[in-house]
Amino acid sequence: MDRPNRLVLLALLLSPAVALGEPRVAVRYETGPAAIFQNDGQYGTGGTRYEASDVGQTRNLLRVERTSVELGLGRHALILLYAPFEVTTRVTLDEELRFRGTTFAAGDVVDHRYLFDGYRASYLYRLLDGAGLSLELGGSLQVRNAEVAFATVDGTLHDSENDIGLVGALKARLRYTTAGGPWGELEADALSTFGLLGDTEGAIYDVALTAGLPLGDALDVFVSLRLLGGGAEVPDRAIYNWGNFGSATAGLRVSLDRLFD
Repeated sequence: MDRPNRLVLLALLLSPAVALGEPRVAVRYETGPAAIFQNDGQYGTGGTRYEASDVGQTRNLLRVERTSVELGLGRHALILLYAPFEVTTRVTLDEELRFRGTTFAAGDVVDHRYLFDGYRASYLYRLLDGAGLSLELGGSLQVRNAEVAFATVDGTLHDSENDIGLVGALKARLRYTTAGGPWGELEADALSTFGLLGDTEGAIYDVALTAGLPLGDALDVFVSLRLLGGGAEVPDRAIYNWGNFGSATAGLRVSLDRLFD
């Protein structure tokens, strides 16, 4: 093969990599106050239906945080997210409460733990990119690490419901960047069973509206308002839990590929 033909072949082999462009790596962290608007639960056959206010979850705000790493190449993006969520409260029960196989009497002082950590992987494909506006669509898969527990403070009674499972969702992200650099973003993960799983019902949603400001080529600061919720009703396991939470956070986004360029 002569030299011109070898150069043409090399160009053809490298063209996909050139089209994809340089890889992008960004780390994002945010934290701030959150409020529990709803957290209804019922566990075990004959279990007591209770609300967030019954276990003291509406008395105070709690602090939440989220950490993510985004890997991008061309129109493709992979996002790895860790979003812990835990609240522990102590209340004196106004009425008898049956949780799974344990009955807590009216007047008992109990600690209630609600843990719902999320480990999520998401894929996005950029469909639209022009004039400062971009639209990405894809999906998410979340590992759910959950525990709901009641215990009397004297340690005589304790019971818990533990669960590790997979939750899928559709994902979309709409972003607008102004000519001066400030940007806005609307991001949503959501899915519902739509009654397709027999008696089992489930849904999840995570919607955030974010405004950001670049402080340099590699660092952005941002604020975000988020609504997060969902739940499930699983008759064969006698589980019922539906919740809605809101948060207002501030954070940093560091573009590592630009930082070390």
